[in-house]
Amino acid sequence: MAQKDRVFQILDLIRAKQKVSVSELSAKFGVTGETIRRDLERLEREGYVARTYGGAVLIQQPPGHVNYTERAVQNVEAKIEMGELTASILPSSGAIGCDASTTVLSMIPYIKDNPGITLLTNSIRILNDFMYDKIRIISTGGNLRSRTQSLQGEAVNRSMEDYFLDVCVLSCRSLDLENGIYEGDEEEAYFKNIMVEHSRRVIIVADHTKFNKTSLIRTLPYEKVDVLVTDRKPSDEWINRLEAQNVRVLYPGISFS
Repeated sequence: MAQKDRVFQILDLIRAKQKVSVSELSAKFGVTGETIRRDLERLEREGYVARTYGGAVLIQQPPGHVNYTERAVQNVEAKIEMGELTASILPSSGAIGCDASTTVLSMIPYIKDNPGITLLTNSIRILNDFMYDKIRIISTGGNLRSRTQSLQGEAVNRSMEDYFLDVCVLSCRSLDLENGIYEGDEEEAYFKNIMVEHSRRVIIVADHTKFNKTSLIRTLPYEKVDVLVTDRKPSDEWINRLEAQNVRVLYPGISFS
C-alpha cells in the first residue's frame, strides 16, 4: 500500500476512535512501528493529530479550517477541469501571481513547461513540485504555515510591493451574490488583496460548492474581478449579476473569446 493511501486510512481511524496506538496500526497495516511513526509525524506536521507516547490523538479543527491534504482530495475532477480552463486563458508570457490553494495548484501542470512565464507565489507546494520544470518561479518569502503549505506574514506583504503582475489567479472560501468574494483567514485575505492591487487582471477560480455562501472576511467586490472560472454553469441570476459587473464567466462547454 502506498504511503498516501495508508495515511488517509490512518486518519479515518483516528477520526473514528479519537486516538490510536503505534502497535495497533502496525498490526493492522502490516508495517513496522517506525513506518507508522513516520506516518503519524506527517499527520502531526499537517495539523491533524498530536502525537503521544506510543500513539496519537485527534486534534479537533475549528469550523472552516481544513488542512491542505484534506482539501487536496476534495472535488479533484472539478479542480483539474478548472485548472485546464484557467490555463487556457493565461498569457503565453509574462508575470502571473498565484495563491497557495489546491484549486490554483491544479492549473500549474498546464503551464509548467512554458519558460516565458514567471510565477510569483506564496505556495510551498508549487515551489516543491515544479522546481525542475521550465517555468520560472519566484517565492514571496515569509513564515511557513504548515496547515496550508503557504508562506504568510509581513514579509510576504512587503515583498509584494516590489512586483507588478500581468494577471493573478486566486481561489476563495466563498462567493455571495450581492456582497462579493470571501476568505476565512485574515492573513490570506490581506495577501490576496495586495496581489489584486498589483495585477492588471484578476482571475478567481471557484467550484460550484462555494456559491451562495459567506465567510469571515469580505475580500473583494466583483468590480475588481475580470474572470470567474468555475466547474458548472451558474444560474442566470449569477451570470446576470457578474456580467453587470463586467466579470466574464468561464465554465466547461462555453467558448471564451
